[in-house]
Amino acid sequence: RWQKLWFIRTRSLIEYFLLKPTNKMVGFIWRFYMNKDDLLKLLKELNFPKDQFYILSSGCLVFYNLRDMANDLDLCITENLFEQIKNKYDLNAEKKNKYGFYKLSDDIEVVVDSDEDFIDQFDLKDGYQVQKLSIIRDFKVKRGLPKDLVDVKKIDDYLNYKSLDM
Repeated sequence: RWQKLWFIRTRSLIEYFLLKPTNKMVGFIWRFYMNKDDLLKLLKELNFPKDQFYILSSGCLVFYNLRDMANDLDLCITENLFEQIKNKYDLNAEKKNKYGFYKLSDDIEVVVDSDEDFIDQFDLKDGYQVQKLSIIRDFKVKRGLPKDLVDVKKIDDYLNYKSLDM
């Protein structure tokens, strides 16, 4: 665990002092972890209507500034958006994983939600819809992995701070 944290924390120092951003090895190593700027770039490239999706999981925590990095970009999209993109990305039932996600690329996965269930699942952060922290917290408590418990503590601290701030 400490090795992974060390790797993530020293990334920016290594990039800044030792490596040029165009170095192929940097691209290979860093493509597994994305910061907020990387996520914003992916979202801009997707060019999806902002009211037709919201950001999930680790990407969401990056937008709340509760994590520095995300492994990938997971999105919940409306049925309407799914209909618009399914041919472009060749999305069909066989391409859905056991959790209901479709893989758009190595870095992006989407799950489809009905238009009715889509409402009231998100907050706005930096101009993007991101899943509500209370929903993420409930999921992580239920799943109970060690990394989830770390996130739950950060979410609780954030929510407690926000309630004091109001």
